[in-house]
Amino acid sequence: MSRTDTKNISIIGFAIFAMFFGAGNLIFPPYLGLQNGRSWFLSFLCFIIMDIGLSLLALLVVTRTGKGTEGITEKLGKLPSILILSLNAVCLGPLIAIPRTAATAYEFSIAPFFPKLDTKIFSLFFFLAVVLFCLKQSKVIDIIGTVFAPLILAALLILIIKGIVSPLGVMEIQSAASSAVRGGINAGYQTMDVMAAMIFSASILLTIKQKGYNDTKSQFKVISAAGLLATLILFVVYGGLAYLGATVSGQFSADIDRVALLIAIVKALLGESGMILLGVLVCAACLTPAIGLLSSSASFFEKQTKGKVSYRTLVFGFAGISYVISNFGITRILALASPILNILYPVLVLLVIMGWMEKWLPNAAVYRSAASGTIVVSTLSAISEYLPVPVHIAGLPLYEYGFQWVLPAAICGLMGYLFTRERTSGQRRIIGNIAART
Repeated sequence: MSRTDTKNISIIGFAIFAMFFGAGNLIFPPYLGLQNGRSWFLSFLCFIIMDIGLSLLALLVVTRTGKGTEGITEKLGKLPSILILSLNAVCLGPLIAIPRTAATAYEFSIAPFFPKLDTKIFSLFFFLAVVLFCLKQSKVIDIIGTVFAPLILAALLILIIKGIVSPLGVMEIQSAASSAVRGGINAGYQTMDVMAAMIFSASILLTIKQKGYNDTKSQFKVISAAGLLATLILFVVYGGLAYLGATVSGQFSADIDRVALLIAIVKALLGESGMILLGVLVCAACLTPAIGLLSSSASFFEKQTKGKVSYRTLVFGFAGISYVISNFGITRILALASPILNILYPVLVLLVIMGWMEKWLPNAAVYRSAASGTIVVSTLSAISEYLPVPVHIAGLPLYEYGFQWVLPAAICGLMGYLFTRERTSGQRRIIGNIAART
């Protein structure tokens, strides 16, 4: 591997780390540590497998297809494929995720220090900065990897090293292994980072191509190496944060708010001045996914419109929409996000897993049948949060892990396989009979 390859992989790897390490993910690991005490590592391990493990798998599958995200969804048919990817891009773009980054940055980085500053003014400057970084489409990943990622990592390491050198307390509790596993899986699954991976892949692949890796094989190697680097960094960071949470497991009860827990840990380790560090950290951790999501969403829709709507026009348009929605506040944004994301996410996870197992799956009917079963169950699950449904969703296997769609997907996929297999055999018999008569 040449020096150029090593440099490119480092930049892309740091960028992947920074884009996936959103401010939302910052609050999960400490809470896992708090809940599990001496069992924190087991819970953290399950968390990272379900979070960055699934996300990296998504990036690898997208790269291996050589067709972008469409390579994962195309077996569903053209219209369903476009619909799913477009909904994902809109939700992870201007409708939900991007506005949430501005709202989160305000509540963590500005409100504690400048409570009288109007959120509309802050959001305006926030999105102006995001747009500025996005305008140079080919440089987005380089900017994130070389500017923001080192800043975020340095701030996190200061906090983690301080917590290791001067532990805040003794790990006084130890949860059962089953509880630790369940908590880690649920938290990792709830980050929904696979959806982000599907969007981020557009910007990442564009950068890789512009660095001279034009064939699928070389792109896959770069993504694999960069993804491994990002995973190692996140392993250290998430592990450190989970450890910090475990050290205060005897001081706080499990009903403490996740944000309040993080703030309490920072104050205990670094004092009031630590809140400045936390503010800088959260602001940077909000800017990076916002930049990545805005650029990637614009790239996706530019491709879908075949260049009729330019990348820059989409960047400005999506930033404007995000600015308006960001002023609704985190609570309202999350209330809007939950039902949509809970329907889309299981389908995308299923397609990623099936895409990795593609050579063992016989035909497109298996994809369509399994996806249909998943959509039905995930839709009923989302509706059941508000209205009664005719199916007892909570009685499905793996419900407590959020995987109640797995068994229905497997059954529907098998039915799709058997149906098409039988029909194909019948067609062969007909063709054979015709051939024999002639």
